[in-house]
Amino acid sequence: MAKIADRQKPGILSGDANITYDGTYLGATSLDASSTRDKLSLTLGTGSRVTVKREKVDDCSAKKTFGGDIQQTFTYKITVRNDQNKAVKIVVKDQYPRSTRKDVTVTLQKDTTPWTANIEETGVIAWERELAAGQSENYLLGYAVRYPKELNINL
Repeated sequence: MAKIADRQKPGILSGDANITYDGTYLGATSLDASSTRDKLSLTLGTGSRVTVKREKVDDCSAKKTFGGDIQQTFTYKITVRNDQNKAVKIVVKDQYPRSTRKDVTVTLQKDTTPWTANIEETGVIAWERELAAGQSENYLLGYAVRYPKELNINL
């Protein structure tokens, strides 16, 4: 995903666009220059230059009963690898559930990798880093959902 901050600059028109990176064709996307957002977002598709893997950590995920409540804990490991021959700036975003009910709570676990941004209203957490050429980095996202036994929640 690429974001263009100065989208009011002349020359950016709505329509189809071809995406190239370092002289290599990556694919096509659509531009909507009439958007009212501050930044113009472009989907660049997948590539092999930066790889991302997200997997559930079973050893850190569990379901427990506390009195009249059930608590389910989930932990995910996100691995990012820069396969380029130069450093890249990355922003890794993930989402955890949010509850609108008072009897259902969601809390981030202490083993969650310290984040750059956490928008609690939407449950979006982000890590912003620069990865050197060939460097890999792991991020953990852990959260617990606690709810009454009688509720049927699909997590």
